[in-house]
Amino acid sequence: MRCKYCNIEVGCKAKVCPLCHEKLENTDENAVLPEVYPRKTTKKKDRRRISASSLYLSIAVTIFVLCIPINLLVTPEVYWFGIVGILGVYGFVLVRNTILSNNSIGVKIFWQCIWALIVLIVVNAILSRQVPELTGAWVWDYGLPAILLASTLVVGIYTAIAFRFWNDVIVDAICVSATGFIPVILYAFKVVTHPAMSITCACVSSVVIIFCGILGRRSLINEFKKRFHV
Repeated sequence: MRCKYCNIEVGCKAKVCPLCHEKLENTDENAVLPEVYPRKTTKKKDRRRISASSLYLSIAVTIFVLCIPINLLVTPEVYWFGIVGILGVYGFVLVRNTILSNNSIGVKIFWQCIWALIVLIVVNAILSRQVPELTGAWVWDYGLPAILLASTLVVGIYTAIAFRFWNDVIVDAICVSATGFIPVILYAFKVVTHPAMSITCACVSSVVIIFCGILGRRSLINEFKKRFHV
């Protein structure tokens, strides 16, 4: 019996194709099959992704446009509509590239960290013009370590939960955790002035890396051999 969807011969007496899981029917060997596996299917996930992203983008743009006149009429001394705008962009990245994305956990967290840092930098740039005594030191002293600390905790918890799939997440967990040492490096270059948060972030990153290295060493070695063809 031949499957009319993926054009493979099924030798056993099966009622469902083992490849595409469609119902098998008796077909003529000389019949012209409509298409060869993989058959074209409607990408329902892509459609949901586009519709959800478009809906969010419409709402975000509407809110941003409404905030501009409200800001200029009520509190013209502080241009907080810029903060609303950058938060809207961050929300769009969160929806499209994280919630609706099929990327790995490491890639998702990486882009979230990048955009969260951009949000903090833009917020500081907007507020510093309105509040001269506000400096950008808080972004590097507390903002960046808090972002990396949160990402390390998330990937550590996710790795602990998904221990059955460590081959897929172990490298991402170590790479994300390694970024927790960036604030300490910035402290060495005197970019960070208050190192308490940076040291905490580095300690948590060390714990997660040690945890992954000891308990997931076999998965890590196998993944290393696979990626570098050793």
